[in-house]
Amino acid sequence: MKTNPIVSVIVPIYNNDRYLDNCIKSIIGQTYQNLEIILIDDGSTDNSDKIINNYAKKDSRIKTIHQKNAGQSAARNRGLKIATGDYISFVDGDDKIKPNFIEKLLQPYLDNPTATAVSVCGIHYKRLKQNSSSNVYINPIRKRRKSESQKAYILYLLAIDGRMYSSVNKLYQAKIVKRLTFDEKLNFAEDTKFVLDYLNKAVGKIQFILDTLYTYNFGTETSTIKTTALNWQNWQTSYKNLKHWLGPHPSLTEKFWLHLVHLRWRISFVRSVHRAKH
Repeated sequence: MKTNPIVSVIVPIYNNDRYLDNCIKSIIGQTYQNLEIILIDDGSTDNSDKIINNYAKKDSRIKTIHQKNAGQSAARNRGLKIATGDYISFVDGDDKIKPNFIEKLLQPYLDNPTATAVSVCGIHYKRLKQNSSSNVYINPIRKRRKSESQKAYILYLLAIDGRMYSSVNKLYQAKIVKRLTFDEKLNFAEDTKFVLDYLNKAVGKIQFILDTLYTYNFGTETSTIKTTALNWQNWQTSYKNLKHWLGPHPSLTEKFWLHLVHLRWRISFVRSVHRAKH
């Protein structure tokens, strides 16, 4: 195990010039400095391209990619192809991270690399239009029981809260994550599918850091609830993907948690429709 491993931070960017300075500054100002910072401009039409080029001139750790607009998944996949780090994290171009984000998420790997599958932190959730915020995913969560399958435990996590749905509040093993891709055909819940595919291959425990190390800005042009969330068929497709991930012969416990995940998603769909009307 390297004592000072390289961590690649992949940032997909699309018309984020209002938030990009804060995002990039939060990454280059990390307490853990052995970083490879990959900034992918996904065909922005604002000043995002100029901003990232200026930062690249000042910091040799920064790599920039400019591509035609192909979507967030394609941008992340491009970053995965060129990442050379031992561990990989994703930060969206309109969000930011606390100075110890990398240090804290990396520590479980340094303490016991073979026992850590992924590390996950809490999120500071800012609702820009409502001018309000809250800290989420900071409550202690039970560990996997000895008699519990890994998939049953993951379904339990999906059912009780949302900390496993997103790709951004986590640190991944590069040797596993570089074998995966975000599904570019999906425009809904592609993050969740990616995380589940990763956990299917990763060995070890899910390590929870209960600090809010990631700030998610809700209400930007790129983070507003998409119309895709208002289509129940998209939720059904995600559920179909989840059942496929679970496999053909789930246990009774796995079926139970699967049912609760489906119920949670139906409630989330109804809330999305309600928010869109108000």
